Amino acid sequence: MLLAASCSTMVLGQKPVGNDSTLIVAENQEAEVAFNQGNDFVAERNYTQAIQSFSEAISVNPRFTKAYINRGFAKSEISDYTGAISDFTHAISTDAQASAAYYGRGLAYFNQGKSSEALQDFNEAMGKGYKEAKVYYYAGIAHFELGEYEDAVNNLTLAINTDGTNAQMYNDRGSVKRMLEKYDEAIADYRQAIRLDPKMATAYNNLGSVYMKKGNIDEAISQYGLAIALDPQYYIAYNNRARAKFEKNLFDDMISDCQKAVSIKSDYAFAYNNMGIAQMKKKDYDAAYKSFSKAIQLNPKFAEAYLNRGSCAEMQRKFDNAVADWKKASELGIDKARNYIAFYE
Repeated sequence: MLLAASCSTMVLGQKPVGNDSTLIVAENQEAEVAFNQGNDFVAERNYTQAIQSFSEAISVNPRFTKAYINRGFAKSEISDYTGAISDFTHAISTDAQASAAYYGRGLAYFNQGKSSEALQDFNEAMGKGYKEAKVYYYAGIAHFELGEYEDAVNNLTLAINTDGTNAQMYNDRGSVKRMLEKYDEAIADYRQAIRLDPKMATAYNNLGSVYMKKGNIDEAISQYGLAIALDPQYYIAYNNRARAKFEKNLFDDMISDCQKAVSIKSDYAFAYNNMGIAQMKKKDYDAAYKSFSKAIQLNPKFAEAYLNRGSCAEMQRKFDNAVADWKKASELGIDKARNYIAFYE
């Protein structure tokens, strides 16, 4: 499962412009004091108070660009991305070379799921001299989400070359390389991520997925097990291990892993679907039908679950139900379902 911590596992952080040697001397001492107080609140992770202090600085000096930038970062920390974008845009309007503002606005767009807009701002930030590892990292992830895998690798490599101690960067580059089917390179990246962070469960999970792709099922099961040992609540790893156990015909173990996954995350449709597959293999069609139905209840657009429930209904000699499910699977994009339908029409 790519980026199993999902691109939602952002570990690089958002760094406001600090009150160090680069600090602008405000036109008014009161604005400078409020600005520095805001930075102190950011250091304490008291973002609400930080926003208030930066706002005080801006009220005294409306052209205090760094106060807008830092308020934008503080707003992003409390998920006020619209407000953050407004602040960063204002900062850019007062200083077109404010590279940190482009980076901050790109990050806010990224967190809104707007990868194209984010990438445009990240590129602007880099072009204006923002060379920190995090801008290369997020640019790489934005390229990945746009399906631009080679560009993603290039940017993630720049991030690693800038900060070679960050396990997440290696993990995510490995996941992009997995999408490019460069499995050995992906394994090398995941292994390096683990060397840097031996407790990184996602890297073990991702290693398991690469070994699945390479057909090394035993090693995949082992890596998923290591991920689970590090994080017993890692429902994705349980589900992935269940898929691997299917290849070994370990259907009882597969059901057990799926049950564990849904005990952790009760709305995890993939695990119910996989549990149904194992139950089908054990010829427990009633249980399988219930599992597929639960998967569909949780995700009404789960095409594979409709296809599988149709096959289960066929085994139960409920042919009308089977055809109805296969038609739905076909509508949702599974072409081979039409072949099943044709047999009964």
